[in-house]
Amino acid sequence: MIGCSCNICTSDDSKNTRRRCSLYVVADGQHLIFDTPPDFRDQVLTFGVERIDAVFLTHPHADHIFGFDDVRRFSDLQQSHIPVYGSPRTIKQMRKKFDYVDRKSHSFGGVPRVSFIDQTKSVSVGDVRVTPLPVSHGADTVYGFRVDADGARLGYIPDCNGIPESTLKLLKNMDVMILDGLRPKRHLTHFSIDESVEMLGRIGARQSFITHLTHDSEHHALQARLDDTITVPWDGLKVHL
Repeated sequence: MIGCSCNICTSDDSKNTRRRCSLYVVADGQHLIFDTPPDFRDQVLTFGVERIDAVFLTHPHADHIFGFDDVRRFSDLQQSHIPVYGSPRTIKQMRKKFDYVDRKSHSFGGVPRVSFIDQTKSVSVGDVRVTPLPVSHGADTVYGFRVDADGARLGYIPDCNGIPESTLKLLKNMDVMILDGLRPKRHLTHFSIDESVEMLGRIGARQSFITHLTHDSEHHALQARLDDTITVPWDGLKVHL
């Protein structure tokens, strides 16, 4: 947290150094990014991401999209347009916030070369199936995503404070579930940690993870109070399915 000298912000433990939320999925030869936060460039350099075949955006808040311009390096390397999926509202905001992307006057490497695509239903990237999961984020409806590939099922919902029954039905038999759990205290637009734990129990995935944590939670102290079905993740964590 900027301007904070609390024990977590000044911790020497790398597991207490948290960038903004993003997820990289490699399956069936496809390489998918979920959200491009302001830390995006640092993330892909640190963890060796060299290819992106598609981008999926949960919603157009700054902490989830403001690293988007660095997608241009991947479109330049790959010499191709990269599809970018999101809700119609999200794509409308992307065209507004990154209006230069659609201008034809720029050279190929000057801007991200992408194809913005309104997503309201499941899409396939190669043999990987990605299904949008509408959830509540305060007064807004935003997306999480379900990913089906290689016979495995993953759910990713980094921002929400409510999951409708229609979305819960799509989260049965998950191998991995990653869910928002902002802080110990309740919040108007995010699940608290206790609310996240309760919802993860309802979903019942084989492996569960709490994400979008603030500096109100020390990694090891939080992990110690959770049962062994829920993991507090850290930047760079790899899960193999």
